[in-house]
Amino acid sequence: MRLTRREFVKATAAGGVGIAALGWPRRAWAAFAQTQPLRKFVQPLRHFGVDIPAFAPNTTRYPGADYYTIDMRQFTDTLHPELPPTTLWGYGTPGFTSSKHLGGAIIAQKNRPVRITWQNNLPFTHPLPVDFTTITPYNVPGGLEVNRAAPHLHGGLVPWPSDGGPYHWFSSTLGGAPRVVGPSVVNWLPVNKANGAPDLDKQRNRILNDDYWYPNNQSARLVWYHDHAVGITRLNASIGLASGYIIQDAEEAILMAQLGIPAGQQIPIVFQDKIFNPDGSLWYPDAYDTQFFDLEPGADPLPSPSLVPEFWGDTILANGTVYPFLKVEPRRYRFRLLNACNTRFLSLRLVNALGSGFPANTEPSTTGGPSMRLIGTEGGFLDGTVTPQGVVFTNVAGDAQLVLAPAERAELIIDFSKIKPGRFLILQNDAPVPFPGGTPLADFYPENKNLLVPPSPGFGPNTRTLLQFEVVALGTVTGNPTPDPSVPRGWALPPSPAPAVTETKVRDLALYETIDQYGRLTQNLGDVTRAMAYNDPPTEVVTAGTVETWRIFNMSADTHPIHFHFFNVRVVSRQPFNLRGGVPTPSGQVMPPEPGELGWKETVRMNPGECITLLVDLPPTTGLAPAGVTIPPSPRLATMGITGAEYVWHCHILEHEEHDMMRPLVVQG
Repeated sequence: MRLTRREFVKATAAGGVGIAALGWPRRAWAAFAQTQPLRKFVQPLRHFGVDIPAFAPNTTRYPGADYYTIDMRQFTDTLHPELPPTTLWGYGTPGFTSSKHLGGAIIAQKNRPVRITWQNNLPFTHPLPVDFTTITPYNVPGGLEVNRAAPHLHGGLVPWPSDGGPYHWFSSTLGGAPRVVGPSVVNWLPVNKANGAPDLDKQRNRILNDDYWYPNNQSARLVWYHDHAVGITRLNASIGLASGYIIQDAEEAILMAQLGIPAGQQIPIVFQDKIFNPDGSLWYPDAYDTQFFDLEPGADPLPSPSLVPEFWGDTILANGTVYPFLKVEPRRYRFRLLNACNTRFLSLRLVNALGSGFPANTEPSTTGGPSMRLIGTEGGFLDGTVTPQGVVFTNVAGDAQLVLAPAERAELIIDFSKIKPGRFLILQNDAPVPFPGGTPLADFYPENKNLLVPPSPGFGPNTRTLLQFEVVALGTVTGNPTPDPSVPRGWALPPSPAPAVTETKVRDLALYETIDQYGRLTQNLGDVTRAMAYNDPPTEVVTAGTVETWRIFNMSADTHPIHFHFFNVRVVSRQPFNLRGGVPTPSGQVMPPEPGELGWKETVRMNPGECITLLVDLPPTTGLAPAGVTIPPSPRLATMGITGAEYVWHCHILEHEEHDMMRPLVVQG
């Protein structure tokens, strides 16, 4: 049974199709721009805290906490030697005029809170095309829609007023413009005067910028922060409003010492995909391509610019630069990977390069390199026994060593000790996009004859080659001291058991594809009876400090990375299902979690035609606020007659999130 995409949407909405048996054609964008050929691996990987600025905290303004004032501004950065400077938005110290892409990393310590005053000085014209139909009726007076900001600590357990949800936005005050805020903004934190004297009168000392409070009462892990303003999240993240946030603890330091991996061999890597114009500016589609999805007849005329269903670039960046290389010694390294792409999944393997000279040293062979050992995910460390492998869908070049959806993270150990100096390796990606169906028109590599102009070996655009490793002699790379041979190389952490739960509340939820008023493909969350918009009345009202079971049925044609604010989950199982009379019914083999999702997660891949069962751990809200401060209820929820804290859960394909695959999560108790 093969359907057009529109027929598929209508059939699933009617409940008469067995999803597990469906096949459907996937056609991709034909009108995408293409980045000019750029030589690969001619610039080194930037390092957070070295080449990419990290903030230095004020440790006295608020005793017991690290305090930062973070500015948001426009600047330019050269992302490849053959590109002119690129206009970006990003985070920096107050008044900054220059920075590096992804600058503004924060290094936090477990149980030491961070407080941030955010200053929005973004310009009144967005560098990327804005579709105002995605933010109506949420627009604000004076045309300030395009420079809203709502910083979200992705993966952080924080009080809801500091969560940075879609309605926590506040406008720019550049040039003395009036400050306008979203309906979820509350002024709740006491303010200390500059001399350190406490001043609890918030009415007399109203802060002009949002202050956020992050308690950091989580184990060591890589989290990140990025913008979450309603209607423009996809644009703000693409243009640069994202950076790393690393939580450290003593157990992590002991573990790394036991593994013989000093700080210089622990490297965060953030991946993004982009498209560049010849002048260095970023290109983002502004037209809804009807070759991707036929518009519904009789719909309203398409807006211009128009939101697109998905975006995938032809050029991969690692740590904010195009096609970088990294010199490594024959040692163990810890890599902390984050997929920060809007839409693109990554299916990763480490392979030998074709040769040692250009361009052979820039292209992957079919010979595998050293294995990846997965030691942690976005929920913290695993027990050390996991070798990441595969995915339930077939990849172009066979089973992958590691699959990362947008917003997923992975902590890896890679041992180069058996690789001779002078060898080159390539971190290769061959994930189909859209995932999992795929189209060759979004897969850029020299052998792809489906492309109008395939890239030449050694040059981009190329989405298969993310990073080049060059193995060099011991003692060559600065910051890699020789490990103490007396330190044992064993693993220190015990297995992480699943919680003992005898009875939980069960919720049945679903993922949908529908059609909006303009005839465009849109995505939604809901229960198993209907798709819902974000502004429909909240249905996921939960109690802090409890455990629930969520069964989520994916009735769409894509794999969706679903991200949960406030809580973590454990994957219990996956199972195919059918629709009969509109009711999803699990049917077929029950599959255990994949090896890479055995620990705690807050971003989970949900595959088409599958019911995924999750154990939802709802933490208590005690200890989230500063001592003596009460967290107020959400004023936006109050307008609906609901008392509680306002979080969200949503798809982290950012074009899906904003159109309208996001639902409120109300936490009570």
